[in-house]
Amino acid sequence: MDPGPSPLRRYFDLLPVRRRKNLFWFGDGNTPCHAAEGFGRRTGLPHLFLKNESTNPTRSTKDRIASVALSRFSELGVGHLVTASTGNSSTAYARGVQLIDGIEMALFCGRGYHHRLNYPDHPTVATHLVDGDGPAVAAAARRFAERTGAVCEGGFFNLARREGLKLAYLEAFDQLPEPPDYVFQAVGSGTGLLGGYKGAVEYRLLGRLPALPRFMAVQQEGCAPMAAAYREGALSIEPRHIVAAPRGPAEAILCGDPAASYPYVRHACRTSGGRILAVGTDEIRAVRDLLEETEGIQVCHASATALAGAVRMRREGVLPARARVLVNLTGGDRVGWPTPQRFTVVAPRVRAAGAGLRSGAGAAGDEG
Repeated sequence: MDPGPSPLRRYFDLLPVRRRKNLFWFGDGNTPCHAAEGFGRRTGLPHLFLKNESTNPTRSTKDRIASVALSRFSELGVGHLVTASTGNSSTAYARGVQLIDGIEMALFCGRGYHHRLNYPDHPTVATHLVDGDGPAVAAAARRFAERTGAVCEGGFFNLARREGLKLAYLEAFDQLPEPPDYVFQAVGSGTGLLGGYKGAVEYRLLGRLPALPRFMAVQQEGCAPMAAAYREGALSIEPRHIVAAPRGPAEAILCGDPAASYPYVRHACRTSGGRILAVGTDEIRAVRDLLEETEGIQVCHASATALAGAVRMRREGVLPARARVLVNLTGGDRVGWPTPQRFTVVAPRVRAAGAGLRSGAGAAGDEG
């Protein structure tokens, strides 16, 4: 194992990059994992540990995606990339692309999430804001890739996403004084949780974990299609589970239709002895405030959602007091960061051909 500062070199043998010389590391990782004694005393969780991913360069665990994915895409010779995101992944990717040569990227995001794109304008990054929901954003990105010959980044099914996100867990497992019994993470599509599960399976096979921890996926009640399906024992997301108008303070996990990813998240939770649950807005906000009061840590609402899941399970008596609990705090808010001012606004595809685009404020030009 490489003792240097780069997690990509430290865990290289467990990553989908063939040669070390092809690695691009953007300073992410090496985030703290510490005992939350004050918070634990107040909530009955005496063996609570927090992996604080808000100390990454863009205050998000998604920085790990950018390092691994751009290393892999570059090694594969990809020069033009298209991705769709609600903000954290896009911000991490945009920062990474601006730091290296050889890759240009088109970023698609729902117009209502423009405030969550926190990067300056740059010649290698084209921003497209879509007037529509998540599926409309993804469809616009796919159409652009098909027309231009660019490579679609892949979202949940991009191997490098999961491989990057699992590094937070490998680091935590190596930092903890004892292996965790339970792991909590907030989920929208569930990419991070699945990455952590894969990392735990690999560490178990390598003899670095005595057993798999129980993986607990947590959603917010205003957008909890996975929790609803899991509660019913459903094997897949059915139309009745889909949330057409997702709402809740944790914007990073507002995914109303996770039909493609749910079976994988369900499998990870069930096979590890965990579950999928949902917590309320009041719980999320109360936990977020208590964390800042007791530990001095400021996190986003998605991070607080995961922690609220642990607090609720302990309060209900499902989580034993003696359990060693790891909560992945996946990020923090970016206050005062720049947003791109040059962008194209993409209308929903319900118009005649040629009428699908219009210029936004400071637009970079029509998509054509």
